[in-house]
Amino acid sequence: MFIPLIIALLQPVNLAQAQPCKLSVMGDKETNNCPLSTGIFASKEWTIKLFHWEPGAYVFKGINRVNGKKINTMGSEVRGTVDRPQYPFSEEIGETLYLVTFQRGDRNTIRLEIFADTVPFYNQLLHKTSSNDPFFGR
Repeated sequence: MFIPLIIALLQPVNLAQAQPCKLSVMGDKETNNCPLSTGIFASKEWTIKLFHWEPGAYVFKGINRVNGKKINTMGSEVRGTVDRPQYPFSEEIGETLYLVTFQRGDRNTIRLEIFADTVPFYNQLLHKTSSNDPFFGR
């Protein structure tokens, strides 16, 4: 009865630990094991454009298709894990946080979460669209 338990305890355990995202900038060279999924992404409510500006700086441009609110902000932080990176962006004024998350295996879909004073009020998937989206031009 105890022999199978002892054998089971002696077997190597393969615990896959999630590797955290790491971003570093040295001069004009960026090292990021969780590169941002760039392009234009849209849902019925939001269209956003994500792109790399310079080493360690990422841009989030967005427009709310319902009320016309425009966002243009930059971030230099990456969170999450290699399999599920997260990029936080915030407005200069106000307490609104835009959190972009994607799965490494699907670079054509992102999750946009919006928080006001740490309270979530938007959480939707956005899908990659063509580069000639009417909200951003060519």
